[in-house]
Amino acid sequence: MLPNGTELNSLLYADDLVILSRSKSGLQNCLDQLHEWCENWLLQINTKKTKIMIFQKRNSSQPTKIQFHIGDKKIDTTKEYNYLGLKISQNGKFKLAQQQLGEKALHALYKIRKNIDFRKLTPKLAMKIFDSIISPILLYNSEIWGAYEKNDYNKWENSEIERVHLRFCKLYLGVNRKATNVACRGELGKFPLLLTIKKNIINYFKHIYQLPENSIAKQSLNISKDLYTNHKESYYSKTVNLQKPYYPNELNIELAILNYDTTTVVNKMKEKYIKFWKHKITNSSKLTFLSTFKTEYKVEPYLSIIKNPTTRRTFTQFRISNHKLQIEYGRYQNIPREERTCKLCNSGEIEDEFHFSLACQKYNQLRDNSDPILKTIFDLNVTNE
Repeated sequence: MLPNGTELNSLLYADDLVILSRSKSGLQNCLDQLHEWCENWLLQINTKKTKIMIFQKRNSSQPTKIQFHIGDKKIDTTKEYNYLGLKISQNGKFKLAQQQLGEKALHALYKIRKNIDFRKLTPKLAMKIFDSIISPILLYNSEIWGAYEKNDYNKWENSEIERVHLRFCKLYLGVNRKATNVACRGELGKFPLLLTIKKNIINYFKHIYQLPENSIAKQSLNISKDLYTNHKESYYSKTVNLQKPYYPNELNIELAILNYDTTTVVNKMKEKYIKFWKHKITNSSKLTFLSTFKTEYKVEPYLSIIKNPTTRRTFTQFRISNHKLQIEYGRYQNIPREERTCKLCNSGEIEDEFHFSLACQKYNQLRDNSDPILKTIFDLNVTNE
């Protein structure tokens, strides 16, 4: 029963039908009526595609003993069902849905990769392909399931959705999986997809409020709002809590979401993420070198300037410390930082990016020609001692 008194026992979309009931007897009664109607109109129900799902907070490992029938045919119960392209779980969570979307997107990404070498494209074109083809797969229905994501960029890194995004970034840059996530996105100036999801939620929230009061979506939001008022978790509560950090001085978050310009809020989100990004690269021992010259969150010009993919990849690896210098190689060999010394000269210095490019005697001749170029590229105020 919806707040306006409408009884809602079914949802129709094209040739898909969902029957809803709060009780076993109520659902069986609906199935009997459906069977009778189909018999009268000489229609057949595909019982192989028809499933029963009993929603409950926790997944039960025990098979349900409740049985349902359409005519004389038994209908199987299931713990998950693919409805309108999204996998729904009986516990109401979206973990399986995200996993499914991630798998679909990754499959599409590798299919494109078979025909197109991303590394030969300009950053703008490569990102346009991702945003136009892969991103819509990843973010399908994100205005709903995205509300249940935590506002935590560290945890988001491990989500099924962001993993595909990062896979694309690393494929384009030509770095391996050990490359730092924040560095890879930073080189391309790409923000985590969580920001796009938050934007989708805001736009969807505004869209629902513009619907007629008697629409199912608007009535559903009213139910969700009532749950929030009674201090119970709901879509409304998740949406409001997700947006709170961006409206610090507003008491009524709902009105703020409706009245604020979406672009302005998204810009606030980006500013907040950039602060997070700066903190990450500044405090990461792996990104000490990158943090000395990477100050802006943008697509790096060298990605367009250097045309040779191999040269560009090597340059990227050097910038974000995804190389085989001792400072990085020793990390995975559990060698103490102070013992990761250069094997090519007798200086006893740690073989890091500064030593390699500005100090190692092995490369003096090469450095005579490239030293001014290095300083210009990295904006280093370092002298060759």
